[in-house]
Amino acid sequence: MQPHDHAQQQPLRDGSRRSFLGVLLGFASAAMAALLSIPVLRFLSYPLTTASESSGWTAAGSLSDVTTALAPLSRTLHLTQRDGWRETNTNPTVYLVRKGKAIQALSAICPHLGCSVPWDAGRSAFVCPCHGGVFDGDGRYRSGPPRRGMDTLETTVRDGQVLVKYQTFRPDVPNKEVTS
Repeated sequence: MQPHDHAQQQPLRDGSRRSFLGVLLGFASAAMAALLSIPVLRFLSYPLTTASESSGWTAAGSLSDVTTALAPLSRTLHLTQRDGWRETNTNPTVYLVRKGKAIQALSAICPHLGCSVPWDAGRSAFVCPCHGGVFDGDGRYRSGPPRRGMDTLETTVRDGQVLVKYQTFRPDVPNKEVTS
């Protein structure tokens, strides 16, 4: 009876050893897969977990230039915005206007449909070339299809430099709504 018992126990021992090694190999494979997937998951989730970075305040010119100017000064800003993996460079135009002792910045984008609005020195007004919208020297609505005046931007003065916080606004709505 012993040989028979020995033959019966041997397959059980081999089977349990194979099962143990199979389970051990499965756990080792799962642990390795988890370790290797961490960098991939971090890479894929980076745009979701990282906030958009923008340059915020941008130098638009010296305070002395604005205070001595007789007409609105056109200035081109150099902005860099990083959003996830993408870096975008834009060069929007703003106008700097003196209002008493304060400095005001106006977006050069028409609030009607987004055309660039130049200063017309002959008319002493901003005139949109697309649909004929006319704005005063300080950006107030004068006539035409736009439903609001030119959009003002936040300004501050540091070390003799006028800084502008550039934003874009929703076109063709009666009230100013920030889009970015």
